[in-house]
Amino acid sequence: MVASVKIPPLIVLAGGLGTRLRSVVADKPKILAPIGQHPYLYHLITWAQRQGIEEMHFCLGYKANQVIDWLKSCSLDMSFSWQVEQQQLGTGGALVEALKHPMLAQRESVLVCNGDTFVDFSVAEFIAQARTHSAILTTSVVDAGRYGRILKDSTDQLVEFLEKDSQAGPGEINAGWYHFSGDNLASLRNSQITSLEKDFLMASSPQPLICVCIGQSFLDFGTPESYQAAQTLFKDAL
Repeated sequence: MVASVKIPPLIVLAGGLGTRLRSVVADKPKILAPIGQHPYLYHLITWAQRQGIEEMHFCLGYKANQVIDWLKSCSLDMSFSWQVEQQQLGTGGALVEALKHPMLAQRESVLVCNGDTFVDFSVAEFIAQARTHSAILTTSVVDAGRYGRILKDSTDQLVEFLEKDSQAGPGEINAGWYHFSGDNLASLRNSQITSLEKDFLMASSPQPLICVCIGQSFLDFGTPESYQAAQTLFKDAL
């Protein structure tokens, strides 16, 4: 059992153009792509509710009004806020802007996730294993070369993101979830970055991130092939 932990707000990075998915989902942002009877956003929120998350903030861009309209009409018991990019800010720039929002400006910690990937895990365990550190959720996959592996040291601190490699084979990858607190969160608030991974995590983060490898059923549904795979995953997992 995981001791009771305080679950911070979740920031969802969902401002991308979704160009790889346009051939099968042409009229919607990726986060509203239909999976089964519901858009992916519905699955994400209901999963987050079961994990004890009570507040979600969305970083939006492409076709943002569709997401906002959906959130406004949503009957799920969750507190929502959002921002809309007027130009592409990248994952890092979007996160820095999000941290200025009134709901987030005074928070001591936040969760962050990519809006076009799914991974199943215990949020409470993730935060508990991170302890007072910032952390990155990782997961083991059969084909790590497709995503680019992560390199960590003997104390599970993140060392490097390795480039995609078709010969890589099984390995541990970034699952697209983060817990930021302490000096890293303070530094993010004052950053001028574009890519969260390249410009902050690998370049200027003041404290190392702890890699917590508890992610399961990872899926990046940004391509037509993985989008079809998501139909089966959510039928089984959710």
